[in-house]
Amino acid sequence: MAVLNYKVLGLRCGLEIHQELQTTRKLFCFCPPMLQIGEPDFRITRNFRPVLGEMGKFDEAMLVEYEKQLIILYEGYNAVCCTYEMDETPPFNISEEALRIGHIIGMLLKLNLYNELYVCRKNYLDGSVTCGFQRTLLIGSDGYLDMEDKKIGITTIAIEEDAARKVAEDGKTITYRLDRLGIPLIEIVTDPDINTPEECMAVAYRLGMLLRSTGFMKRGLGTIRQDVNVSIEGGARVEIKGVQKLEWIPLLIENEVRRQLNLLKIRNELIVRKVSEEDLSNNFIDVTSIFKKTALKFMREAIQSGQKVLAVKLPKMEGILGMNIFPAVGETPGVRFGKEIAQKVNNITGLKGIIHSDEDMEAYSFKKPELTALKKALEIIEPEKREEETVEEATESEGKEELEPKGDAFVLVVADDAKAKKALEITVNRLKMAIRGVPNETRKALENYNTEFIREMHGGARLYPDTDSLPIRLNKEYFKELSREVPEYPWVLAERLREKYELDDNIVENLIMQGYGGIFEEIVVKYKSNPTLVASTLLETLKSLKREGLESDNIQNSHLRDLFDLIQKGAIAKEALEDLLRVIAQTPSLTVNEAKEQLAIQALSLKELDETIQSIVRKNEDLIVEKGERAFSPLMGEIMGIIRGKIDGQIIASKLKEALTNFAPGGSTVQASARLINREIQELLTTDQNILEEKGEGAVDLLLIKLKKRFKGQVEEKALKEKLMDAIKSHLASG
Repeated sequence: MAVLNYKVLGLRCGLEIHQELQTTRKLFCFCPPMLQIGEPDFRITRNFRPVLGEMGKFDEAMLVEYEKQLIILYEGYNAVCCTYEMDETPPFNISEEALRIGHIIGMLLKLNLYNELYVCRKNYLDGSVTCGFQRTLLIGSDGYLDMEDKKIGITTIAIEEDAARKVAEDGKTITYRLDRLGIPLIEIVTDPDINTPEECMAVAYRLGMLLRSTGFMKRGLGTIRQDVNVSIEGGARVEIKGVQKLEWIPLLIENEVRRQLNLLKIRNELIVRKVSEEDLSNNFIDVTSIFKKTALKFMREAIQSGQKVLAVKLPKMEGILGMNIFPAVGETPGVRFGKEIAQKVNNITGLKGIIHSDEDMEAYSFKKPELTALKKALEIIEPEKREEETVEEATESEGKEELEPKGDAFVLVVADDAKAKKALEITVNRLKMAIRGVPNETRKALENYNTEFIREMHGGARLYPDTDSLPIRLNKEYFKELSREVPEYPWVLAERLREKYELDDNIVENLIMQGYGGIFEEIVVKYKSNPTLVASTLLETLKSLKREGLESDNIQNSHLRDLFDLIQKGAIAKEALEDLLRVIAQTPSLTVNEAKEQLAIQALSLKELDETIQSIVRKNEDLIVEKGERAFSPLMGEIMGIIRGKIDGQIIASKLKEALTNFAPGGSTVQASARLINREIQELLTTDQNILEEKGEGAVDLLLIKLKKRFKGQVEEKALKEKLMDAIKSHLASG
């Protein structure tokens, strides 16, 4: 595949970053901003209709959503949803906490911050917002992000409410959970100053680092979302939504550039063929009778059920629908123009696809008489030989796709009459757009780095004032006070964490990107905590809880502060951290002390520790005599099972080692059991059979040396020798 020259192509990219804020309440109500698990408490079903904008016009994108005729099912939880999420009451006062966070981010990005704010409505008709619009506030504009070699302009920053989260989709019914609806988020829109795919990924990473480093952002999957805007010279702005991973960005941009180049190639070919928009009409022909006995099973059964087969003629377009839009990559097949149109038809009408003349008709089992009758009904003109005209290429590196002289094309749709007509209308309109070039669209990022149609690009009629909200006026004192809270840039913080606490690059990056850089340093300094322990708690323990399926994002910085405060005071041991964090993740409304009480964790004195260790040692005397120092691990495990979290594990280990060093069997002089001594003697006689046969009773002194090492002074030598001699005599007598 040819390498793209992005400078020649005039590539321009911009980013829209949406990041949920870590606040104590939702943006326009007082419900806690927490996602829930388990069965919802209630369900509501609704449908939507578009409304006129303030200028007396419908937003085109809204009309597309309405045409889908979706049924929306909402699921809610009483703990985190109120009448506002259900659109039964107007908004309450805005969260001042969210507003302050937005302004702090604005200061970091050098924006001109507005001193008078207006809540606006941004139309949504996909069901993700119950009232049909999202409330949003523009708080500043004209800032910039410093990169290593240039400044990337920041167009605007807005504070807005997050949409409900989609949990299921079944045909025309979409199910949303209301727990996420209303959670505050910040939207950062950059200028189209980005000129390569790699630079776009670098800008997204740096913006994400800046946001996460403040500690004001929610963590976890889905809390940050990135949209990428892409255009080239002669093309159009296309918004790619739902870019879930940074590493997707370069390939998504590259494929979108190739898509736009191919669409321009199609436009140029249509110009050469002298195809105009007037050539395309909504003259849909009912050809059901032609296919009543077709071998194509799904079509035959559809006709029998009362559905129709409608067709439309596409003059001078043979070969156009078969042109590649997305290139094939590895095992992923390319996407042809006809497939892209089919995706749009599916998105709007729900139909699985269309049939067009650039496909392999044999694959559909159509018979020649059927195709002949179809072409006659549509008055299809067969291709006439004409001299190939030169098509100006969009880029030299992309090469030129030669097209043979072509005639007419056609599209077939199988559905009920209204849906079939709608599908063909969408097809014709999309082909009219192809004559103009690249349409402005919002498209969904796919995991194979291609995209598919979501909706037309939203127009200006989408944003209008919220009549339920008053203006918010801010004075100079507010901004002056807030400027004192602006944190340092994360790249400065990263350098200090590396040098001051001797952390490696990977740990530093993870601390900052997960928003723990500030709280890490605060805990280490304020509570004199071990940096390694704090880092492992933040990065490993919380991740472990998430693997268990727990909402570790429910654990707030305040919980972490309180936990390490208790460790410093000796009220809990570091071994209790994971258990306490697990309880808090399950029930975030609990305080740390309440979680501690729930687990019945009480600090243990050194005297109580000594008593516990002595009790375990006395119970396991035989094990200690048998294994010596190797008894440490099983004994430590038994002790930790009793007092884990009540006192530091290092103290327990030290005390246990001391007890083992000073261990003397028999209380102060408890004798090792006769059973154990006899067992050791028998093993000795077996392993040293040769010495015994050679020296007889004279072997006693040699064997006694080994036996004394085994018991290390725990048994008197005289008694040990007597037992050994008795055993030797008995062994020789029996042998």
